[in-house]
Amino acid sequence: MNLVDARQAFHSCLPNAPRAGQNAVVGSYVSSVVFGGILLGPIGVAINEDQIRYHGEASGVDRCLRKRGFKRRVLTKQEVATINSSPPTTRALLLNHFVAGGTLENFSAPKEA
Repeated sequence: MNLVDARQAFHSCLPNAPRAGQNAVVGSYVSSVVFGGILLGPIGVAINEDQIRYHGEASGVDRCLRKRGFKRRVLTKQEVATINSSPPTTRALLLNHFVAGGTLENFSAPKEA
């Protein structure tokens, strides 16, 4: 898999986000009544509803991407710094390398002419 495959899969999975976010909020309200009581539980959820929705949306997209063979990996600070400081051609190669499961340590940058 490469960066183009990852982008296409991500855009295909985006429609799952709103439904997953809504499901997370509804589930949180239901469980908050069970565990926090009729009054206090829903108040806690209401305060954090945006964050619950955001995480639910991200989880929905992640589930869809996993079904397509992708795995989320958090880049290290050094990897992000290298991406940001690289010229566009090297950046694309590096992102393809990361999508394919590579690391900064086993990436061989193209030789400058």
